[in-house]
Amino acid sequence: MLIQSASKLTGPPGNSGWAQVHEFTPDDPDKLKLRGHLFVIVSTNHTESGIDTITAGRELLTRYHEEYYGKLEGKPFNVLRDATQKVADEFRQTWGDVEIVAASFVDNVVYSAAVGGASVMVFREGALGKILESGADQVITASGYPRNGDVILLATKSFFQIVSQGVIKAALSAPAPEDSIETLGPIALGAQSPGNLGAAIIKFEERLETTVPQEQIIKPTIPKSNFFTDLLKKIPKRNIYLKVDSPEEISPQSKKMTFTIAAILLGLLAVSIGFGIRQKSINDTKNKYRGILEQAQNDVEQAISLASVSSERSRELFASGEQKLKQIENLNVKDPEIDSLKKKMDDSRAAVLGEYKASPEMFLDLTLLSSGFKGDAVSFSGGLIYVLDKSGQRIVSVESSTKKSKVVAGPGVVNSAQALAAYEDNVFVLESDGVYQVDSGNNKVIEKTWSGDALISAFAGNMYLLDKSGNQIYRYAGNSTGFGEKQNWLAAGTNVDFSDVVQITIDGSIYALYPNSRIQKFSQGSSQNFNIKGTFPEIGSVNAIYGNPDNQYIYLLDRAGKRVVVTDKKGVYKAQYVDDLISSAITLVASETDKKIILLTGDKLYSMEIK
Repeated sequence: MLIQSASKLTGPPGNSGWAQVHEFTPDDPDKLKLRGHLFVIVSTNHTESGIDTITAGRELLTRYHEEYYGKLEGKPFNVLRDATQKVADEFRQTWGDVEIVAASFVDNVVYSAAVGGASVMVFREGALGKILESGADQVITASGYPRNGDVILLATKSFFQIVSQGVIKAALSAPAPEDSIETLGPIALGAQSPGNLGAAIIKFEERLETTVPQEQIIKPTIPKSNFFTDLLKKIPKRNIYLKVDSPEEISPQSKKMTFTIAAILLGLLAVSIGFGIRQKSINDTKNKYRGILEQAQNDVEQAISLASVSSERSRELFASGEQKLKQIENLNVKDPEIDSLKKKMDDSRAAVLGEYKASPEMFLDLTLLSSGFKGDAVSFSGGLIYVLDKSGQRIVSVESSTKKSKVVAGPGVVNSAQALAAYEDNVFVLESDGVYQVDSGNNKVIEKTWSGDALISAFAGNMYLLDKSGNQIYRYAGNSTGFGEKQNWLAAGTNVDFSDVVQITIDGSIYALYPNSRIQKFSQGSSQNFNIKGTFPEIGSVNAIYGNPDNQYIYLLDRAGKRVVVTDKKGVYKAQYVDDLISSAITLVASETDKKIILLTGDKLYSMEIK
């Protein structure tokens, strides 16, 4: 059991304001057990005179008592935080500025909260560290298990402005808090205008067992009846026979009875020790995770409350709570509060992270259309999904709304297709010698004038071709007979390297996907910013990208993360859909009109609902 000793320091009230330090231990055993030993420092620049300063401080501390000790429901961590925030907000309206720093010691755990600039530090084994440093308006909270010899310092902002960390460290090395105050007092109070300065030093030490002098030991009286005496009464009395020639020898029956009683007592002792060891193990495990659990609960609660105010900060807190929960789960403990936290996180995941547990449904088995069909590429236009099987030299189409499907082209029409593009019901493939339209025969529409590999995509009746080795994007304007001559689409002076590009997609702008999640965006021929931001966890590798002029968002396939990530058209995270099946997807398309994400896994198409 840890006990604490404390000492306090406040500046004299004056033009710079005033401060008060309050320590309270409730007499009520329930309050002591559930709310513990409380330390509060309050400080303000608001000036009062004489007795008015004391009255004002008492008024605030009375309100703090009402909020912290007034009700015994709720965890100390949350109640301390809420009391600090509420009282600070109330008195800030009349005083202008208020600093509050509080700490409570409950069941061997220290809970702390601060607002207005106050801070909390800990001195442990010769090292000085800051537990929390508050801002102007929002309460910052922390909790933890103190160790033997730990010293905790609660202080106002002005204290830390006057006293350096080196001096603080040296002072807290003293044997007792009052010794530390003797060192700090002259320095802190010798500064100009220290009226709003306040500090409290709390030291934690193991309780030492005291030895009672021998003459004061009172022998315990043996109870008239207990388990062992009752047991002995039930054992039949046996006579002890003494031999004349051996008066000290006891009968065999008596020896047997003595051994029986000894065995029973040893058995009971073993059971008792076993229960004790088990209970100690349970308590040790509980001590390991209780503080972490309360911090995780606090992180999640704050994440939920900030979801509509600051989505980025909300996701950070949620991620922090999730990491702490994993630490607890690694201990393999069972606790209803852990289950409750997991449920709260699952229920809040969509609101905080924009994360949805997807349930991909079979959209179409492509082998039912053509035996052995295995899709490599997909294109979507005019409500039609087109899938290319390169090795099988086949293309099939599927209506996204009705699933009506057919084979568009087969061997002889599709030869050595390298890429697929579609516009409405016009289907094109990139071959080794040019671009062919294959929805009504095999008609070459663009002659090859580039060298090396290329990628194609159709948009607004025009064909766009990315030349990897030429580092250029060509635009072929559509006309009544096919396509016109190529035009350089990139603006003059745009220097790019397209050698590693694996896919392009168009929604009015062109997005070029590189390995390792790099995406380069071009609008009207010029490079634009597109940086993936706000995803959790971060994307290691984007395997496919899809944009469409009818869609508001960009869709990214992350196979390793088993998810589809949704961003706006600048790369800012909006949502993600998670399911194990996504890890087997090759590519994807999405229709926000039909509220569907379509995944191609090779021989099958799956659909997921867009939330």
